Formats: sequence, structure tokens, C-alpha cells
Amino acid sequence: MTGAEEEVHDSMEDEVIDTDEDPHQGRSLRRGLDRAAERKRKREAEQEKKEKAEAEAKIPKQSKQFTKLMKDIRKKEEAIKDCEEEIAILDNDLREADCPRTRVLGKDRFWNRYYWFERNGMPYAGLPNSSTADAGYANGCIWVQGPDDLEREGYIDMKPDWQNEYRMKFGMTVPERKKMEEGPTSVFTAHQWGYIEDSEALDSLISWLDTRGINEVKLHKELKLYRDRIARNMEKRKEYLNPTEEKSVDSGPKRMSTRRKEQHVDHTAHRCLSWHNQTALEDLGHLHSDQPRARKPAKRAAPPPPVFEEERQTRSEAKGKKEKGLGRQGSRYNF
Repeated sequence: MTGAEEEVHDSMEDEVIDTDEDPHQGRSLRRGLDRAAERKRKREAEQEKKEKAEAEAKIPKQSKQFTKLMKDIRKKEEAIKDCEEEIAILDNDLREADCPRTRVLGKDRFWNRYYWFERNGMPYAGLPNSSTADAGYANGCIWVQGPDDLEREGYIDMKPDWQNEYRMKFGMTVPERKKMEEGPTSVFTAHQWGYIEDSEALDSLISWLDTRGINEVKLHKELKLYRDRIARNMEKRKEYLNPTEEKSVDSGPKRMSTRRKEQHVDHTAHRCLSWHNQTALEDLGHLHSDQPRARKPAKRAAPPPPVFEEERQTRSEAKGKKEKGLGRQGSRYNF
């Protein structure tokens, strides 16, 4: 009977522990609930502590990786910036050293070719030792060449059937449209050239180009890329061709009074008279139009006098010579 009562008590404690209902009787039941609540609190505290430790362990790893990644990104950005600057320098050197100076900027819808000669084989303002280095530009124009014969015959002077089809669609032929859009300065062959000399016409050309075409999208890109430099050289050209009074050259000959008949003296200031060929003077010592100066033969320096070394006899050598001389005398007077 005692064993049966203990089993009953244990089963009741287990039932009380597993249920959430409030205990109604027995001291042992309250102790079992307290122990269960305590174990639950411990499990929750341990679980919370474990989760917190895991979170804390993960956060520093993520921040370290993120910091390292940001450092790598900054290093790569600095390396890319240095490479871009180096590429710009090398590109400018290659452009200045580019010998073929007929590199085309692009073509338009009528197969006209556009050139900007400052782009190839020279600095943008021309060579620094040239006669027009102080002008600040080399050409200051965009040169336009007409279409080649093959391009003109294939795309402009087309067959009559194709021209009629083009007229039905657009109300005009291709040559008529070319003449209308280009105006009075239209070029028809590769032997005809035109030029653009001011920034307003350059901007009009850029806005006239249609970027939907294969040819004109390339030309539009190049003109937009070099637009500021081209416009700057065009302004320099205008200033050079139309100098102000302050910049005008006053190098004309002065008027001289003579007793003879009055002579006409031209006081026009020519820009070419202010230039001096300093390169020839520095390299050759004279202008190309002058004969080289006769150089006096350099005097030959007198040869230095010969150096005679003093013969010094040692005591042993002097004693040997003396004994040799005495021996000869002895043999001479010895009878």
C-alpha cells in the first residue's frame, strides 16, 4: 500500500508539471510547479544568452568583412583614377605623334568627310617653335571634303528608278535634298573642299546631325568630344586674323626726310616682319638666307718641352765606376 501511494503522488506531480493550470492542493504540487518554472526560466535565459552571443559573434565578422570590402573598393577606385590619368596622357602623346594627319572625324548622311587637323600629329595649338606659335591655334577650322566617286554614284546619283522611289517617299531626289540642306556651299566631289570657321556653325552642325544613322552617330560623338577645343581654336583664329590696335604690329619702316623727290613709304604693319627665326639662330648660328660665318682656325698649342729625368746614381754604382776607373789606370801604368 505504501508503494502504491508513492506511485500515485509521482503521477500527480507529473500531471501538475505538464499542465498550466494553477495547483489547488498539496504542498508537493507547489514545489513541483516552482521547479518547473525555474527550469523554464533557466532554459529561456540560456537560449536568450546563446542567441545574443551568436548575434554578437556574427556582427563583428560582418563589420570586418564590410570594412575590408570598402577599403578594397577605395583602393580600386584610386587605381582606376590613376590609370585614367595615365591613359589620357598616353592618348595625348599618341595623338601628337600620329604621323598620318588625314584621320577623319566622321561622315554625314551625304558622305561628306570632316577633318580637324589639330587632332593628329601636333599639339592643339600647333608646334611651340613654329612661326605662328603665339597665335594659339594651328588651323582653327573644320575642313569638309565632298563624297568620293564611288559613294556619290552609289548613294547620291542613284539609278532613275531609285530616284523616283525616293521622290515618291520624300518629295525630292537625293541630290536636291543635298543641295537644299547644305546651301550654296555644297560640295559634290572629293576634289571640292569647304570649311567651318566659327563656333555657331559648329553648334548648328552638331544639332543637324541625326544620331539614328550609323555614320552620323560617330561624327556626332567626335564633334561633341572635341567641341570645346575646336571652338577655342576658332576664337583664337578670329583674334589672330582681326587683331585689335593694342595687339597690332608696328614694325613698318620709318619715314625718312630726303632732299630729293618725295618717296612713297608704306607704313602698313605686316605680321610676318615681327617674326625671327630663332630656331635657325640657335641651331646653326645664322639664318638660312645668310652665309655661315667663317671661323678662324684655332691656334695649335705648342708642344710641351721634353722632360728629362735626372739620373741619380746610388752609392754602390758610383763606387763600382770608381774602382773600374782605377783598375784601368793600374793596368796602364803597370810594367
